[in-house]
Amino acid sequence: KQWYQRRVRGMQEAEESGWRQVEERRRLEEDEIWRQMVNCHQGTMDSYLEEIITRSVSKTADEQARAEIHAKAEKINEIAYDIESRRDRLQSEDIVAALVYSFLLPEVEKETLREEVKKEQRRHILAAHSVIHGQSAEIERERSSSSGTGPES
Repeated sequence: KQWYQRRVRGMQEAEESGWRQVEERRRLEEDEIWRQMVNCHQGTMDSYLEEIITRSVSKTADEQARAEIHAKAEKINEIAYDIESRRDRLQSEDIVAALVYSFLLPEVEKETLREEVKKEQRRHILAAHSVIHGQSAEIERERSSSSGTGPES
């Protein structure tokens, strides 16, 4: 009877050992699934937070740049109004003359240069036309004189 009890107990222990191994494998698989799921969620969360931070930094930089530009524009306006209030008629005429010189005269110079280029191109085109027409007239004369059917015949 002892022998039978030892054998039964050994079989029960082997069976329990098998169940423990199966349970351990299942637990390891579940742990791996859990780890992968956490990594996936972590990556998604990282991307989401990175996008929020990037947008926030961009928006803040944009707002700061606009504020700085506005402040500089106000300073420039203050200086311009101060200068304008101090100048007399002669200084105003000098400013207008400088503006005319800096804006209009370069345009006049460009237009003059364009006209000179057009004249030069026209001169070359006329020369090319005269060469072409002169050669064609000479060829016509040669043709008519060799065939005998020209104006002299």
